[in-house]
Amino acid sequence: MATAHTVTSRPKVIVMGDVAVGKSALTQMFHSNGQRFPKTYNMTCGVDFCAKAVNIPDTDAAVELFIFDIGGQSIFEEMVPAHVEGAKGVVLVYDVTRGHTLERCVDLYHRLTEDLGNVPGVLVANKVDLRERAVVNRQQGAQLAGQLGMEHFECSAIDGYECDAPFAALAKMLHGSGGGDDGPGSPMSMS
Repeated sequence: MATAHTVTSRPKVIVMGDVAVGKSALTQMFHSNGQRFPKTYNMTCGVDFCAKAVNIPDTDAAVELFIFDIGGQSIFEEMVPAHVEGAKGVVLVYDVTRGHTLERCVDLYHRLTEDLGNVPGVLVANKVDLRERAVVNRQQGAQLAGQLGMEHFECSAIDGYECDAPFAALAKMLHGSGGGDDGPGSPMSMS
């Protein structure tokens, strides 16, 4: 019989990256347990939101991630500080077929640390199903993740490959740090 997990925190997590790296597809595949890959591409205008509880292995705890998927277009740059405020974790996504998207993650990371200080995060290589077209290899992504103090993951939203892994790892990090319980006004206080 499965043990019920108790939600112990509800941290705000932001998903960021350049335009068309697959942030929304990755988030939707995670949120839907691999059942909802978007068949058509609709640019995220501003921010999309979803929430999902992640059970923490070897505990009776769960962390409910409040996920803010932030549009990557430069037109939304001015809105970024308002959307990242209060974030306890970050998922930075790049496209292995476009090298500049990895460089964009560096820029976003530095901007986030200016706004938030150091927050737990993961760096995600998306579109690994297109490995034959890749211009960013696994070692380059892992090296950058190490430099940023993040874990590195490789995913394919279209294939559903490892879409849960970065979010599960981030939930585990946030559970270990107690992230998400920051008093009045936090998502935890809304329950």
